[in-house]
Amino acid sequence: MSSNRREFLKLSCSSLGILAASDLKAFAGQSGSGGGSMAGWTAQHLTEGYWSADSLLLSALKYMKKPEEMVSVATGFGGGIGRKDLCGYVTGGVMAIGLFCGAAKGADMAGRQKCLRLTKEYLDWWAQSTPLHCGDIKQPSCDYKAMGARASEYLQKMFERETQKG
Repeated sequence: MSSNRREFLKLSCSSLGILAASDLKAFAGQSGSGGGSMAGWTAQHLTEGYWSADSLLLSALKYMKKPEEMVSVATGFGGGIGRKDLCGYVTGGVMAIGLFCGAAKGADMAGRQKCLRLTKEYLDWWAQSTPLHCGDIKQPSCDYKAMGARASEYLQKMFERETQKG
């Protein structure tokens, strides 16, 4: 990517905290603060009053070194979008994948295709062990914190794998 185009993207997208996918690769090996893990951060955020979607998205924002204020977009997704519908760990994870892929422009077909591929992978992985909808996740077998840790670990490994692919 040329330096002019990179500078343009940084300036035009800075209000949303969005970086081009190629700029995200520059952060490889420098992810997160203090060497923490997304799973650890997600567990911590749950104790701070965040719900599933925003706790997972906030962890991804930290991992990608994006503005943590962006977490507010996930608040309405808690509690299965407030209706015991899609689990917040599912919706928060999909939002995190979207940020990771960085398709900030509608014409970025490569970013969009990558996002669709990773979203399908994440949803398929999730559905193998846990229902997609909060209303179908039953107590007492539901370990809310463990679900968040598994989802966070999966996403972090996915992001690391995809960053290494180039």
